[in-house]
Amino acid sequence: MKTSLHGICAMLAEEAIVLTAYNDGTGTMTIGAGHTAAAGPPAPRSGVMISLTEAINIYRNDLAKTEGQVQSAIRAVLSQHQFDALVSWHFNTGAISSATLTRKLNAGDVAGAAAEFARWNKSKGKVLEGLIARRERETAMFLRGDYGNPRIRVLDSKGGPEEIFTADQIEALMGGAVSSEDEQSTEELLANPISQLLPLHRPKQTAAVTRAVLQKFHDLMPADGHDDSVAVVAVRGYYLNTLGKEGANDRGVYDDAIFVVEPEGVHNFNGNTDPGRFGRGIAKLKSHQAIRYRPGPHGFSRRNGPYPAFRQDSNCTVIRDGIGEDTDSPAGRFWINLHRGNITSTSSLGCQTVPPHQWNEFKTLIDGLLKKHSQETFYYLLVDQEDVPQEETTMPAIPQPAPVPAEVNPAQLLQQILTLVAMLGGRETPTRVDVVRLQDILRALTEEPSVISGEILNGKKPDPLVSTSDPALTPVNGALGKTIGHALDGRKTAIGVVGMLATTILPIFFPQLAPITAVAGPLIDSVANTGASAGMATPAGGGLGRELVTAAFPVFAAVTGWGAMGKVEKWVRALRSGLVAPAAAHP
Repeated sequence: MKTSLHGICAMLAEEAIVLTAYNDGTGTMTIGAGHTAAAGPPAPRSGVMISLTEAINIYRNDLAKTEGQVQSAIRAVLSQHQFDALVSWHFNTGAISSATLTRKLNAGDVAGAAAEFARWNKSKGKVLEGLIARRERETAMFLRGDYGNPRIRVLDSKGGPEEIFTADQIEALMGGAVSSEDEQSTEELLANPISQLLPLHRPKQTAAVTRAVLQKFHDLMPADGHDDSVAVVAVRGYYLNTLGKEGANDRGVYDDAIFVVEPEGVHNFNGNTDPGRFGRGIAKLKSHQAIRYRPGPHGFSRRNGPYPAFRQDSNCTVIRDGIGEDTDSPAGRFWINLHRGNITSTSSLGCQTVPPHQWNEFKTLIDGLLKKHSQETFYYLLVDQEDVPQEETTMPAIPQPAPVPAEVNPAQLLQQILTLVAMLGGRETPTRVDVVRLQDILRALTEEPSVISGEILNGKKPDPLVSTSDPALTPVNGALGKTIGHALDGRKTAIGVVGMLATTILPIFFPQLAPITAVAGPLIDSVANTGASAGMATPAGGGLGRELVTAAFPVFAAVTGWGAMGKVEKWVRALRSGLVAPAAAHP
């Protein structure tokens, strides 16, 4: 729950607003409605002036802690005017956690709680008329929602002339929440006719390159950030030639990249590291420096107040248009913050910004990582695109094919095949029996519709039970249709076994058989090259034949399994036929 603008005006009427920073007499710099550095950002410094809108929003921000404490202490359901009265009272007394007022309100005694306001009318034991009047106004606000007619005193400087603003004037000044483009979609952002601000994709820089950049410029990081788990790397000009004017570091577009680096990975975001326009004195953050940031509010000049962002927390150097380099100090920050950009502009006069549709993801990610790794701040390293090392492309090692004889001797190749057949028969050298066996295999592959199995390789005739003389195919053998089924019927197991042995297994254990497989790859490649010369598409890099030969083993294994299943199915069919026929003869 937040304090209403009515409630803020009632509280501001209790003290004057001073728009120029001043020393309160104790050495503490103060600005606005009593704001000091102890209350949080921004830190007042000598000579700084703010607007009335900024002063009210700073006050709003100062109330956040008080609002949270009221919500934590009060268990009862509160109306807006009750909440506003309690925030006003607690902001002045700081007693919400221990007062009798709180105990009575939590017990449901609203009237008793209201009566407690009047008791808090002393300062250092002395009753003050001002506190009596303030408690009466808070009681009326709490019980009846009566905010009175507050009048806010505004001074340009301490001791100077004052101007009186009514609550109605303040509300008109603030104008409620400004219309925001933050909810527009990425598609609307890309289609914006005013300007093309956003690249079509997020940065594609790899995590390895980003970490290399961080390591390369590690010495720019102050000592207190060397062991940080979370850091941010920004690359100015990442889209140097693909967005905006080619070769130019444009302003007003998200042509830079921002990378969140953490132990478990790198997260890529689009970003802007430049001011949105040129103008004398406008600050552009200088490259090659690391700046510390911490979570904090940005946008005190916005009519609806600041929003969570990341605030500059260390010195930085900027380059001012038409002036040159300028370095700030703790007493005078430039406030080069890191915050959300906009749809029609990058919303920057020097700040670093993230596109609105990526901001919530970016902010939530960093907040979570800081909490996870117990960091209160992080360093933001800004470099230029030319500082990023080129991506190294490592080509995978391509195995070289086995040497192939320049000329293939048909007689030698036949001898190698006969040697394979002989080894299957348990002999080291081929005999006439092996020649006959090879003839049987070739005949079965080309002409006979018989099953090639271990029986054929051992010189036996095919088993008639698994013969394919019956044109009716079993479901397994006909799985790919009748044409393919009849063409391969009885041949699949032999083709698979011979293929596996010839292409993969035997050449490993018997190098003398290597020419059989070595020839196959170049033959396939020669066919592919012929196709390329005819205008057909061919794979880049060549070597297709060798790859196909290498991949042939699982294909032949699958064919072998298919053939084995078909044989089992035929055997079952034959067995069933033998059992059913006699039964039919004796009804």
